[in-house]
Amino acid sequence: MTYYLVYASLLLCGLLSSGRPSNRVALYHLCLVGLFFFVGFRYKVGCDWDGYLNIFNTTRRHTLEMSLQTGEPAFDAVNVFLHYYELEYPYINVIASAGFFLGLNALARRQPDRLGVLILAFPVLILNLAMSGIRQGIAVGIMCFAYNAFVDRRPVRYVLLVVFAAQFHHSALTFLTLAPFAWGAVSRAKIVLAGLLALPGAYFLLSGGTFDHYLKEYAGQSAVVAAGAPFRSAFLALPGAIFLLFLARKWREQSIKDYLLVRLSSYMMMAMLPLSFFWSVIGDRFGYYLYPIQLVILARLPLLVTGRYSTTAAFAPYAAEALLLVTWVEFSALYPRCYEPYSVWW
Repeated sequence: MTYYLVYASLLLCGLLSSGRPSNRVALYHLCLVGLFFFVGFRYKVGCDWDGYLNIFNTTRRHTLEMSLQTGEPAFDAVNVFLHYYELEYPYINVIASAGFFLGLNALARRQPDRLGVLILAFPVLILNLAMSGIRQGIAVGIMCFAYNAFVDRRPVRYVLLVVFAAQFHHSALTFLTLAPFAWGAVSRAKIVLAGLLALPGAYFLLSGGTFDHYLKEYAGQSAVVAAGAPFRSAFLALPGAIFLLFLARKWREQSIKDYLLVRLSSYMMMAMLPLSFFWSVIGDRFGYYLYPIQLVILARLPLLVTGRYSTTAAFAPYAAEALLLVTWVEFSALYPRCYEPYSVWW
């Protein structure tokens, strides 16, 4: 019930501020801060709570130098930081929540409807990622800054941010493949270069047992989560397909600056669907990096779809996210075990 109330409150904020830009911006900041506290100060909520507690205890005697030698040194260093200042384990979630929402805010504030992006992020990106997989949550937050660098045609900054995100979660290295396109239009040479840039990501994922670690970690979750991955991946792929089939031309006319990023991301969104049928949770996890771009597409539908379908386009994304939330709460075996009851630790 707690999560229904939060989403309903976000929808109410969106409805009350419709057509009132100044009120919408003010409510956006209020909701952003509220969600930061909701995510960051939770207590024993989220399926990875115990797993990250084990990491916290393991790093109790680590030094910074030891952290730099681990597979994901930035996250290890954050734990060392907490031990150094004698801060308790729950503070790791405060730091992770800050990293996630700073990135999401950096991306959302560039959009015509930043509040819409935030509302649509709640049922999947916030609940399923930021409140559970906090390493990847931080990585996704950093990737939001990287996406802005891509749009600004700053390839060096983009690469540095992707590499930084990978220090929290190695899977982010996959997005080095987009680096060549940060210079401009797609070309055959850039596609070849993108393939070459995929090699470092493949090396780090496949070497040192990293891939086996992730495969065991993700495959070890319940079958319900794996079974739900194609459903979430389908919801991720659908906006990508809609963009490519119906919105691309109008988007390019209205917003040429971020057109290439959304176009390339849409192809990747569609690729996550078949992947999720073979490696369900792995496809699901890679899809989380694309959810911020999906939110951008969904929140901008009211500006792109006019005529007889305009009302449907404006409300359909929020209804679809509500359906995802209800399905998850009512049918996921992980929900009652990991998310109820919701409590805070202060």
